[in-house]
Amino acid sequence: MKQQNFIKPFPAFNTFINVLMASGPILLPMISAKVGYGYASISLTICCLISIIACDFIIEALYLADQIDKDTDTMSRLNIQATHTVSDSTEEIESAKPLESKYSLQSQFEYGSMAKLFYGKWAEYCTVSIIVIYLYGAVIAKGVMVGNSLSSVFNDITLLKEYWFWIVIFFAVCGILSFKDVASIQIVQTIVALARYLTILSMLIGSIQEMANKQEIQKMQWFNIDALPQMISTAIFAFLMHHSSPGMLRPVRPSSAIRKIIFISFTFGLLTFLFVCLTASWAFTLENLSNVSFYSQCFSEGNLRWAYYIISFYMFLNIAALPVLTITIRKNLMKLVVPHLLPKDNLKITLPTALFTLLIVVPCAALAILLKDDIEIIVGLTGGVCGVFILLTIPAALVLQGRKKHNVKYSDNPYISKFQHPSWIWALIVLGCVFVPYNLYMQIKKIIDHYG
Repeated sequence: MKQQNFIKPFPAFNTFINVLMASGPILLPMISAKVGYGYASISLTICCLISIIACDFIIEALYLADQIDKDTDTMSRLNIQATHTVSDSTEEIESAKPLESKYSLQSQFEYGSMAKLFYGKWAEYCTVSIIVIYLYGAVIAKGVMVGNSLSSVFNDITLLKEYWFWIVIFFAVCGILSFKDVASIQIVQTIVALARYLTILSMLIGSIQEMANKQEIQKMQWFNIDALPQMISTAIFAFLMHHSSPGMLRPVRPSSAIRKIIFISFTFGLLTFLFVCLTASWAFTLENLSNVSFYSQCFSEGNLRWAYYIISFYMFLNIAALPVLTITIRKNLMKLVVPHLLPKDNLKITLPTALFTLLIVVPCAALAILLKDDIEIIVGLTGGVCGVFILLTIPAALVLQGRKKHNVKYSDNPYISKFQHPSWIWALIVLGCVFVPYNLYMQIKKIIDHYG
């Protein structure tokens, strides 16, 4: 599928930040306090490094898929020509090749389409199923956070204090924006990114103010292995945006900026997460942090309420990020179920795209209302199980097979990963094989204990 619009590095970076920072600063401080700052720092740092490697693999997989697709298309046209002429001259072969620069991406691929190209139809079904389940969970979790945060802020105002009201508003707006190219609208992404920076700054200043009020720094624990599974799941959930990265990074021009965007974005995210968690542990007691579901609730009393009002709107900023997830779900579902009804323009409003958008928005809104108090279970299942596949197994498996099908050794190719040694690939696959069953077992155990 051709895509004509290109994105410059700065708006691409803002889009990356808006998706990456969607929920981490709100969820991580509580779980990091429970697991201890030592385990939290180690988990977040490792997850950041893996995220960079996996995103690098995704870019290479995009390039390999594009080259394999071009090679297949060229051979098909040559076979057609051969039925009309016996000539196989160099001129005819060259004329069959598409005109392009030395290194370029002409086709747009999602995870599912790359899996199909590299492995076959069965791989597409498996990959799309995992991504759709994860994204449904991620969208529900973000809805829960929006509803809880804003209904608490307006708890004295009729209608605005209703949890369901904010759920309806949030999902309705996100459904409408899923037909707009929000990711490439520079002014929108820039404004939302600046609002995120302001909100995170409010968290930090509010924490410092709390320390000044108490005239002390709270003692914090460093290592508590009992909460480590939930920490791993939440860290993956916070960093995971690889499901949408093919669509966000492919249009970036110049291509040489892609790797810089990946590295700077994830490094910025890691430092932000670490600093927010550290100041939270210094400012608030473990008991206070353990008794709240979202970090914003720690600021709801006393002279910190100014920060509370600002931070509570943090999740609503996903209005610029959630449409990207909605578009990703819609494209994957339609390619899997009704590929012939998927328009060339993914943002075009048709009856099928409208119906599939409703199939995303309505169930997610309903489940967000039903699962209002179960945010940890949602994050644990989506991040700890499906998220591991998306972050570790799928990118590694795509590059592993893609390199077998199309051998590329160009050192100056901006799309080829710097992690060329096969040990990087197998390291991710082995980690995935360890984390998936372990996290699944721990989450099932938690659900049984919770509802049993």
